[in-house]
Amino acid sequence: MNIVDHDVFEAVRRGYNSLETASNDEIIDYFATVDPASTVGHMSNIKGILFEQEYVEALAVQGIEAAMFEATNHPVTDIMVFGGLDGVSEIQLKATDSLSYVTAAMAEDPEVLFAVTSEIAAELGTGVVIDAGIENATLELAVGETLFGETVNPIGAFSLLRFLIGIPF
Repeated sequence: MNIVDHDVFEAVRRGYNSLETASNDEIIDYFATVDPASTVGHMSNIKGILFEQEYVEALAVQGIEAAMFEATNHPVTDIMVFGGLDGVSEIQLKATDSLSYVTAAMAEDPEVLFAVTSEIAAELGTGVVIDAGIENATLELAVGETLFGETVNPIGAFSLLRFLIGIPF
């Protein structure tokens, strides 16, 4: 999967009200001035929104109608999928490579369907979760290169940073 800069900028505009009408350059300038200690949090937020966008788009390519909720902080679930046996299904997405983060969320909401990154789906099995077909490393790379001008190692430099400071995402 190839995520383009445009998709990353759209995720920022969706997740940051103050940047909703900002140009790409203004968005880059904004993130150039953020406190480095908050970079992981920003990465996590943008990566999650980008994951929602990309998964809804991937479902559309498969002929499945889905939509994101208007609010990026919708309680419990992240997207709606239309046309199943029950009419509408809601799914929670987890854009991470942290198995413990996903299993904790699943334990908290056992009745909710989860779509996860390919790395986590490979660990848990597709009978337990839905493999979104999107890699966490791809999401990290797209956000890192687009907003922070950093080439992120495919094993996840932000995952390493998260591990070192103890923040799951």
